[in-house]
Amino acid sequence: MEDKERVIKFTVLKENKLIKCGVITLLVYLFFRFLFPLVAPFCVAFLLITLFYPMLSRIQKKIPMKKKFLAAGVLLLCLIFLALILWILGYSSSMQMEKISAFLEMAYRRLQIFLHECCYSLDGRFGWKGYEIENFVVEKMTVIMENVQVQVIPRMLSSSYTCVKGILEAVAFLFVTLVAAILLEKDYALFLQWLKTSEDMSFVWKALEGVLHYIITFLKAQGIILLIIAVFGSAVLWATGIYGGVFWGILAGCLDVLPFIGTGVVLVPMAVWQLLNGHYLRMTVCILLYIACIVIREFLEPKLIGNRLGIAPVLMLLAIYAGIRLFGVAGIIEGPLALIVIYELNKA
Repeated sequence: MEDKERVIKFTVLKENKLIKCGVITLLVYLFFRFLFPLVAPFCVAFLLITLFYPMLSRIQKKIPMKKKFLAAGVLLLCLIFLALILWILGYSSSMQMEKISAFLEMAYRRLQIFLHECCYSLDGRFGWKGYEIENFVVEKMTVIMENVQVQVIPRMLSSSYTCVKGILEAVAFLFVTLVAAILLEKDYALFLQWLKTSEDMSFVWKALEGVLHYIITFLKAQGIILLIIAVFGSAVLWATGIYGGVFWGILAGCLDVLPFIGTGVVLVPMAVWQLLNGHYLRMTVCILLYIACIVIREFLEPKLIGNRLGIAPVLMLLAIYAGIRLFGVAGIIEGPLALIVIYELNKA
């Protein structure tokens, strides 16, 4: 009798959606907090094989070669392409970083001239004395610039060890991912069949299928939007005659993928700089380009993603914010991913 009551209580607890959701949320958090950093290369390898497996099957029909060699070739080409893009961006960034000190001094002088003109135009109006306002602001700006030159720039230049360490970690991550993908390809079909047919693992496959659908849909949509914004931004900035316009356009397109940052982190300071230099047309172009990039994303995202994910945008925004608070910068990816895992496991 007692055993029956225990079974009934366990069944009631199991069918309680609130308790089920709480337990799943806790388990998912523990997974992403402690286990995911250890298995991330293998998760990425599984995702890559899932993305490229249909293409590998089609290539194998035309080229009689083992899939593991085809997989290695395709993944190597993708990694070389990615490394080339990162090298171009890194080289361009390093060239810009070398000029940052001179740029800050030039920006300081331009800002002084702009401030002098503004204070001169305000002199005598509203009972204000232009020279007093100018002296006060210049004094504060001087303190800020000295702090930047003494503290911020040396820290940025002395962070080379951290950068090298990060590059080595990224190379190791990519190497492990590549090897894992090649090894996983051999048993990929059998592994999927086991997940689909096993009664004990059927709910795992349902959840995994939803997660893969979300990731593939998201990556395709973001890739298309990134490419359009990068090409459009580069073309507009280059045509406007802004120095390094192609680089800044590509950088703006890449940053547009990240929430809370977007193209504004590039285009808004650029518009301010053009204003300080008296290039009002270029300033207007930068502002209009920023607005256009927002409109492009807002127009394309629903078209490319729509309601196929099944999750409200506000919940996705909450997941990103919670992910950043819980996992740091990696939470931008881990937060939405954890949300979609929780969502799919509750559906299964």
